[in-house]
Amino acid sequence: MKQLAWLDFHHGEWRFITGNPWDPIRQWADEETALSDLAGEGWDISGLYRKRLPAERRTRQMFYGYGLTRTIHQKGLHST
Repeated sequence: MKQLAWLDFHHGEWRFITGNPWDPIRQWADEETALSDLAGEGWDISGLYRKRLPAERRTRQMFYGYGLTRTIHQKGLHST
């Protein structure tokens, strides 16, 4: 199963958000540390991408981030 995530620079910190709403939002002050930690966890990192905001929320601020993916293997459920 493919898992998706996003790492972006927000209010002075690098913020990691997954596609799972139950996962906590993790933060780092340093970009290199964030990328190193996530690569060590098996995330494939692509980017740096410009993040586009909806038209009604656009400002002069630029938002950048990385796209991340990883494959996770789920074990089958067994009844006893």
